[in-house]
This record gives sequence, structure tokens and C-alpha cells, in this order.
Amino acid sequence: MSEEKQMLNEATLKKVAASPAQQRYATTLYYGAIASFVLMLATYALYVTGILAPLVPLDEMPKLWVHNAAAYRAAAGIPQGWGWVRLVGSGDMANFIGIALLASVTLVCYAQLAWSFIKSKERIMLAIAILELAVLLLAASGVLVSSH
Repeated sequence: MSEEKQMLNEATLKKVAASPAQQRYATTLYYGAIASFVLMLATYALYVTGILAPLVPLDEMPKLWVHNAAAYRAAAGIPQGWGWVRLVGSGDMANFIGIALLASVTLVCYAQLAWSFIKSKERIMLAIAILELAVLLLAASGVLVSSH
């Protein structure tokens, strides 16, 4: 690349800056991901140390591993969808708390974006953010689950 093009690219990059809404999104995503990871580590530690007894005893795991996910879930007594929430007192199910938190961080980020677009009166961007929230909430609701 020529020196002139490189200087032009660097000058262009210096002009590009993230908006406050983008910075807030990134910051929320960053700290939400860290909090989720720490929670996953903590719940995993509670599980492997035996402080929280597992729903499925470790000696039964090899027998269940040979099944597909639906058969494993049925044999272990794990309800479909959000039913796992009732079982978070079990060590192996407590790990899902951090995973659910990580998955929900994006919802918080999009809600912040929608609020920013309301304040800045960016109607098209607001509509996109609201549609994204609706799709994520619909997917998380379990309404779209098909029974086989």
C-alpha cells in the first residue's frame, strides 16, 4: 500500500468514532459477559466440589451420555424449556444460570439502544431495535418449539 493511501486510511479512521449508544452497548455487553463468566465459574465450582449435589449423579452420567438430548433430558427428569429454572438448586443445573444471564445481556443491550433511539428520534433504527427485541424474546419464550 502506498504511503499516501495509508495516511488517507489513518485519517479516515481517526474521524470514525463510536456513538454514545454504541459505547453503552459495548460496555454493557463487556461487563455482562464478564459477570456471566464469573457466575458460570462459581456455579461450576459449587458443582465439582459437591457443595451443590447434582440432579444426575456422576456414576449415572455414562449411562445417559449414549442418548440424544431429548432422551437424556427425559431420563434425567429435566423438564423441557424453562423448566430447568425450578432445578437450579442442583449443581449440574445451577450452571445454566450463568448461561441464561449471558444470553440475556443482548436483550439489555438492545433495550438500551431502543431507548437511545427514542431520545434521538431515530424512528427507523428504533423500529429495528424493537423488532430485534421481539425476535429475541419470542425465541426465548419457547413458543416456537416444535414437538417431535
